[in-house]
Amino acid sequence: MTPTKSLSPFFILLFGTAVLLISCGRSSDQTENIPTENAAASMVPSKSETKNPTDTVKEAIAADTTVDTAPTEEPEEPAPAPDMPATDDTSSNANKSSGKLAERTVNEERLGIILDLISEDLESQQLEYISSKGQDCSGIYHKIKDLVQKKMSVLGDKTKFHYPTFSKDRNSRQIADWYYRHDNLHIVQDANKDRNLITPGTVVFFGRTEEKYSNITIDLLTNPGKFVHDGTNGKIMHIAIVTTVEKDDAGNVIKYDMMHGRNSRNFASRTTANYDGPGSYAKKHAKFPFGNWNQQLVALAHIETPK
Repeated sequence: MTPTKSLSPFFILLFGTAVLLISCGRSSDQTENIPTENAAASMVPSKSETKNPTDTVKEAIAADTTVDTAPTEEPEEPAPAPDMPATDDTSSNANKSSGKLAERTVNEERLGIILDLISEDLESQQLEYISSKGQDCSGIYHKIKDLVQKKMSVLGDKTKFHYPTFSKDRNSRQIADWYYRHDNLHIVQDANKDRNLITPGTVVFFGRTEEKYSNITIDLLTNPGKFVHDGTNGKIMHIAIVTTVEKDDAGNVIKYDMMHGRNSRNFASRTTANYDGPGSYAKKHAKFPFGNWNQQLVALAHIETPK
């Protein structure tokens, strides 16, 4: 029998080294495929990438709310308009026979509900027509104008809306002039044609009893700089605020209710304006459609005026 030769220590060492090198190479390859702690963290989606849909909606609402919120710094107040404008420059409106209504952004249905509630409260007080107490037609207008700003918060936002004041714009002609100078008064040449401009929150102005006008201008209505009736100008005699409107099937206004200080015989209350309705009613009041009985509807404004 031939004795088996044992491997020399040199070859044993050489073989062991080779095995070790192969093993280390495989280990190194596997290590490269395992993400490090930082790499693993980068593979996990961040909170912003795994938002709950509800959270996304909330953020969108918050973003929208932020856009609509009044700025923290109050905007600079516009230069005040003169109290007594020159008769040859009563407004920035070029055409003194038309004017224009400001764009409305408030919910008219909600505004109408609030105005009805305010009217009910004022009616319960049985306010007599007394000018010295601010209970004439223009005084009742100012009461409603002030109350609606408290009851409907958006209208009380002084960064968005402004209004005539009791101290400077006391009578109906001054109020109409204020709205005209602030581009929020429409002069009514044809009440039937303009009837669909009448909405809850419309301020309605009427002429003198039994007088019928055509080719109406702001000068005729307000007598700028004087604001009294002088026989020729200053024809506005009455003011009220629309609370509700009624429309026909075609969507046209056929009548409306208005809140106003009425006269020495009646407490401040709501009444229904005239319209060209059916039968004898149309014949009786056709002279002043949508007027205050025998007073012609001559101008309209929105109670609120955007800044």
